[in-house]
Amino acid sequence: MFVRVLGHLFFAPIFLCGVFLCKPVLGQQPSPELRTSTAVTTESRQQLETSPSVNLDIYLQGPNGASVEEPAALALVTAAAQLYRQGTTTKGHLRWSEVAPMQYEIQVLAPGFERAVQGIDARGTGEVKVTIPLRPQAGEDKSYPPVSAEPEVNYVFGVYASRLGDWKQAKTYWTRVLELLPDHVPAMVSMGEALLTENDTLAAVEYLDRATKLDPAYWRAQAVLAEISLRMGSPPEAVQQAKRAIELGQQEAATVAPLLARALVAEATDVLRAYLKNYAGDATAKKQLEDLSAPPGLHVPDLLNPGFRDGNALANFGRAASRVQGPRWLPPEVDDNVPPVEPASTCNLEEVLQKAGQRIGEFVRNVERFTATESLVHESINKSGTVSGTEKRRYNYMVSIEEIRPEIFNVEEYRSSGSSPEDAPGGLITKGLPALVLIFHPYNAGTFSMKCEGLANFNGKPAWQIYFRQRADKPNRVRSYKVGINGPSHPIALKGRAWFVADSYQIIGLQTDLIEALPDLRLTVDHATVEYGPVHFSSRGVDMWLPQTAELYCDPRGKRVHRRLSFTDYLLFAVDEKQKISTPNISP
Repeated sequence: MFVRVLGHLFFAPIFLCGVFLCKPVLGQQPSPELRTSTAVTTESRQQLETSPSVNLDIYLQGPNGASVEEPAALALVTAAAQLYRQGTTTKGHLRWSEVAPMQYEIQVLAPGFERAVQGIDARGTGEVKVTIPLRPQAGEDKSYPPVSAEPEVNYVFGVYASRLGDWKQAKTYWTRVLELLPDHVPAMVSMGEALLTENDTLAAVEYLDRATKLDPAYWRAQAVLAEISLRMGSPPEAVQQAKRAIELGQQEAATVAPLLARALVAEATDVLRAYLKNYAGDATAKKQLEDLSAPPGLHVPDLLNPGFRDGNALANFGRAASRVQGPRWLPPEVDDNVPPVEPASTCNLEEVLQKAGQRIGEFVRNVERFTATESLVHESINKSGTVSGTEKRRYNYMVSIEEIRPEIFNVEEYRSSGSSPEDAPGGLITKGLPALVLIFHPYNAGTFSMKCEGLANFNGKPAWQIYFRQRADKPNRVRSYKVGINGPSHPIALKGRAWFVADSYQIIGLQTDLIEALPDLRLTVDHATVEYGPVHFSSRGVDMWLPQTAELYCDPRGKRVHRRLSFTDYLLFAVDEKQKISTPNISP
């Protein structure tokens, strides 16, 4: 028996789908993970948490009032010298919510700046704002704080130590980061840099290769690999990797330009040397080679040489390299990770959209109703980016898609008993996966800007790769969030990428991301990836490409969630035989 869990929202000309039902989220509690000799004891923390609370906004300010863009590590210490909280800033700001009202000391460790300590009086209620001025580092204070229980704090500690040339101490911090958060890509790349200073190239490459597999869009990994390729006598690879780093990092990776210049010089030198072996009498080429041997302005010291300090390539590269990227619990956004396409492939966007739209139209016409078994793994993600809890569910799942009048669809989803918001993991109900393909329905495609990027390889199949983005001048009718059964709907604008099998134009993959955050719900993340497979319903003689697996990431009200879904045992309404999803074929 199916229980309807959502009254449908009807908007012309298409049903607004992709709704998450959210239970109210209470304020965050102070982190219980501080376990050092100076940490607040469990008994003390319980006493603090029962008191009225304040919210602390801390801002770091550099010389001349400039914001401190690079992450810094902050510690909140009680008057009894007990460590209460730790955290890292984002663009010079850190907010601690629900802090017990008392006097504190804020300790600041920021790479490139002197240590700072400032006392605050937070005895009250409401909001407390603190601005802490920082001075550029003049000396080399090599006293370091103890290892933290917070991965991002340890990462900043490591950056601070590396700036002082203390790579051994930096490795200690970064090793701890990877113990706490094994997939922390910035720490992997930093370990690669540290190992390279020890000339342990093989170990460095192992860290970097793993980092690039986890996050192909992380420019720092490409930059360090370029340095390694150049050292190992492979200038063409170094050029390619340095260019890729600049492409990915853009302005943030501007300091890679001198490395690219060195690689280009080395590549040109090799070309000329090879040429002169056969044409030794070419005086012009000889002169070019001599000029390249000592080119003005290109004697750029090794980026990773720990002897370098502010004002040179290492200092600039280090500042950019140490920046903490987005939360590591997330995969790269669609704009940060562009899958490669065949260089010689030509793509006719109009033709792809026309044929793909036909397939989506067939899907809508064929699907009056279908059922499936939905398996769900729900993971709650804590502030450190690690899984703090896992729940599993299995539902009988039904979808009804109906064009009730021209250009107006009604899409409804049902799940078996136990799928109300109160019973759902995390109070969230995920809806709208089948309707995401309606982005490419002829009725709706015009509300998106689209670009055919070329012929890609998707799970071993040639597929046309299409980038799409919600147009600002068109209504958003595809995805929304909803708080509570009767609460208002909050549409969200999407960007993404889709893949259509090259010869059949059936959709095989889809990825979406938010264009802009949703302040009303404190929603900054909505990332979805869906893979589709063919299902043959023999009784009706119908082939349909339906969702096979999906992954969803979101953070409504600051509540980080990762979900994995799979769908099996598809059944068309009034069909007696259950059908399994088969391995995707090129042809339907």
